[in-house]
Amino acid sequence: MRETETIHPFSRAIELNPEGEQIFIFPEKFALWPKEKTIFLADTHFGKIAHFRKSGIGLPADAGMDTFFRLQEIILSHRPQRIIILGDVFHSDSNSDTARFIRWSTGFPEISFGLVLGNHDLASRKELLDAGFPMAEKLRAGPFHCVHARENISEPGFHFFGHIHPGISLSGLGGQFVKVPCFWLGAAHLCFPAFGSFTGFVSLQRVPGDIFFALTGKKVVPIGPFNSTPTGE
Repeated sequence: MRETETIHPFSRAIELNPEGEQIFIFPEKFALWPKEKTIFLADTHFGKIAHFRKSGIGLPADAGMDTFFRLQEIILSHRPQRIIILGDVFHSDSNSDTARFIRWSTGFPEISFGLVLGNHDLASRKELLDAGFPMAEKLRAGPFHCVHARENISEPGFHFFGHIHPGISLSGLGGQFVKVPCFWLGAAHLCFPAFGSFTGFVSLQRVPGDIFFALTGKKVVPIGPFNSTPTGE
């Protein structure tokens, strides 16, 4: 497991080599496995804006389209044949975005969607199954085990997961701190940031030997590996 310095065609991405495979992580919160033309992302939380609006929270009706637009841009840029979403595909009960996702996905018949069941997905599971989108608690993609949360790991191997919406605090020259989403790379896992809009993130404590990859919007910035655990961020 190592981060490489090799020049690659994705100038804003960083290359990782879990299980000897070439994986690129991007500042747009997704990973690409070029050999298998597969994109991985986590926690899209489609329908979150509609859920908030239904609860009386005043958000613009079109705010929920941002996640669709960003994912569509990624598809058009990288032309994947498979997309795996690592759980919490939807935010809560079935709403207008469930049907929108089903309609939207038909625009990409060349793509196979692999959906991992997350804790937020239970209410939408039947509607997706009826539309031909089965959800599984675990998926395999070559040597990688795809689950929603670290708690779902039940066998050895390298795991991709999301769920915790990882972030990290960065310090500036003036002593100020800013929190940004991140990827979290361990010896046997890669934890993904939340892809969806309005999802937020939680700053993680540093883990000895692990690397965080801070996402600044335009760059992926490696932080670590860490030699010791600090008392706090």
